[in-house]
Amino acid sequence: MDNRLLTVPSPSDFRKSPVDNRSFSCESPKSSGNAATSVDILSQLNFNPALLTQLSAAIARPMGIASPLLDDLKVNFGSVPKIEQMDCSGGSFDTVGSGSFDMTSAHSSFDHSTNPISQELLAQMPPKAVIQDDIRNGNGRFQLVRKRGRSEVWNLFGQVLDSLTQVRLPFVACYACKVLYTDTGGGTGNMTRHRCPIGASYRSSTHASSTETVEAGGTNSFDSAISARIMSSADVTRSQLSISMVESGSGSGPSGSGSGNSSLPLLTQHSGENTIGDVDREVLTDAIVKCCALDLIDPMVFSGKGFRSLLKQICHVSKRGGVSPPIDAFPDIQTVRSAMQTHLRFCADDLKNELSRTTQGCRLALETLTYSGRDYRVIHGSRISPDWKWRSNILGVFKAKENESLNEMINLVVHNYELNRTFLRITIPNSNNDLEGNVKCFFDIKAKLKEILFTTFSACSQPVMDMLNAVDQLTKALVEMDVRLPFATEPREDIFDVHNLLAEWNDQWGQLEQIISTKCADTLLENFKKLDPTHMRDLEVFILPFRETIESLTSEHPNFHKILPEWLALQHECQVQNDEPTALLRELKQIATKVLESEKEKIMTDEHRIAAILNPRLIRKLNMILTDQERTTVCERIRSSCGFRNPKEPLSRGSSCDGEPHRKRRMFLSSLEDDQVTDELECYLRSQYPPNQTKDVITFWSTTGHAQFPTLSSLARRTLCTPAIAPKTQFDARCASVSPDQLHTFLMLRSMFDSEKDEEAV
Repeated sequence: MDNRLLTVPSPSDFRKSPVDNRSFSCESPKSSGNAATSVDILSQLNFNPALLTQLSAAIARPMGIASPLLDDLKVNFGSVPKIEQMDCSGGSFDTVGSGSFDMTSAHSSFDHSTNPISQELLAQMPPKAVIQDDIRNGNGRFQLVRKRGRSEVWNLFGQVLDSLTQVRLPFVACYACKVLYTDTGGGTGNMTRHRCPIGASYRSSTHASSTETVEAGGTNSFDSAISARIMSSADVTRSQLSISMVESGSGSGPSGSGSGNSSLPLLTQHSGENTIGDVDREVLTDAIVKCCALDLIDPMVFSGKGFRSLLKQICHVSKRGGVSPPIDAFPDIQTVRSAMQTHLRFCADDLKNELSRTTQGCRLALETLTYSGRDYRVIHGSRISPDWKWRSNILGVFKAKENESLNEMINLVVHNYELNRTFLRITIPNSNNDLEGNVKCFFDIKAKLKEILFTTFSACSQPVMDMLNAVDQLTKALVEMDVRLPFATEPREDIFDVHNLLAEWNDQWGQLEQIISTKCADTLLENFKKLDPTHMRDLEVFILPFRETIESLTSEHPNFHKILPEWLALQHECQVQNDEPTALLRELKQIATKVLESEKEKIMTDEHRIAAILNPRLIRKLNMILTDQERTTVCERIRSSCGFRNPKEPLSRGSSCDGEPHRKRRMFLSSLEDDQVTDELECYLRSQYPPNQTKDVITFWSTTGHAQFPTLSSLARRTLCTPAIAPKTQFDARCASVSPDQLHTFLMLRSMFDSEKDEEAV
């Protein structure tokens, strides 16, 4: 070999990678008439044939994708000495900056060293939701860097780096959708269970799994996102380096396909076998867990022969559009149950970490749930997150007992989730409990309104309760007799569901009378004739405002600030008018007015009035819902809670010898000036905002209110998260098959799945 052509550096030169600004070019002698390629140069080095083949494939690969071989060798072309007597009219290597071209630069940008994290620094980190929003918005403080791991899932997730402190935080995030997870160090379960809204592929972006195959040209949106991120660095490199990759021989040009497949090991062909990878198997298992949790289905259903046969038929149908997973890939019952416990443990830990860091406290609500003929106490926890979103989760499920202790349930939940007792508030249906005196409680408005309706109907001179029960019983009898009704029937649980049924009866009275007379005359006609259609219409009109109040409170969250104005509106609706159409309606309104006024004194507290004041839509109409005494008391309470100075206090207390003339002089001088705003509350009460800024109370306090009144904004976050009505656990009793002993696990999992922002809407 002509030693004038190329000087080969020693292996130690490859490792040192010196900084060098020299430019050099490479071309074979001109006797051949064609420009030398990188493969021609390598062929002259007398390398091992196998090594030569690997190097050729690595060079033929697109520059943006790192080669594992070159990554291990740490090849640095800047360390090659300058070559003399060479004509470079063909292709050239032009060094940029330091003249060093490192094939591993794509990875080195991810793996730079960072400072170890300390507990003090971790305690000062923003909440998890704030970090996620910073990454999604591209604010620049928190960035995703590569973390090396044995699992292929690490190709889709990056570790969070704080650019201010250069510390890697114990969080990882999806490169595509930027969903954040806590890196507990216990494995990659959270990442493998993640279902990205951009795509659902968990294949490695840099190498193919030994258990998975990828079709040529077949990529989805998730793979495309990763490829785009990798290829972007390749575009930058190609803009700086002009490298000739033209192969000699026929069919090896840019448009040829002979060398394309050999340089792309990721794009392998299907072997024809129906196999499924471990990651896909975990995804399928997690999908079963979610299905069981959302529909309260026992996982045993998925192990039956009938379901397996159904799955087999689905796979046969799906084969028309592509390759489907094999039947034996469906996980067994033990795998599903193990995955459920894993899900529950991880979700509970994440929820505990979030609630323990909630500085403004968590508000609890007690729900009574009936399942499989047995009552359960479900405790919900609600809060307004650091990103100003109202969230609620189930924190505990307890079997109802005759001598049950609500205080023990609350203490257990507070202990398990390390809740702050200072700001703890509990929404309860009634006062029949053993809670400690220092625990502040609010009444569930829906439970109170049902109690008020029952009291009103019981005190009425007409048997209105018997009418409502008769309508309910007649409807059940008609359904059991398989009689087709002119309206759809839904399960009825309370008086408000019966009101819907009552409205249907009033609208279809004529048809119902004809149906009962012709098909059920012997059994139901006598009871039907006892109903008075006039009284039934009066009942519908009377119950309607109560139902609308509940619908208004449950239509949005948070809803605590709506309790006082909605209650006053209901009282106004129940006032007796001079032109009441019937005596029954007049009597019902008279009774309800007295009961509502009596219950108002028990239900409404200073916190209800504070919440009403914190509603920016009401600040100009506070005189309509608060008396002067109530407004003064509540404002003093707000100033005391926020640390504002009372306007009645003197401006200066430093001089104890200020006489009466001096005080009068100062007061006179102050009266000559414009009335000054002394605190945030006074400024807020005097402000006026356009309707588009006050349409949503949370939006106001997270934007305009937070910027102008930061202390009041903190009070609003703490006060408004209290639920006016306990959240209702809904399920279809016809589908639910979970045993009562498993109800706690399934409800907890269901709550976690429903509250995950990255999950698709159910």
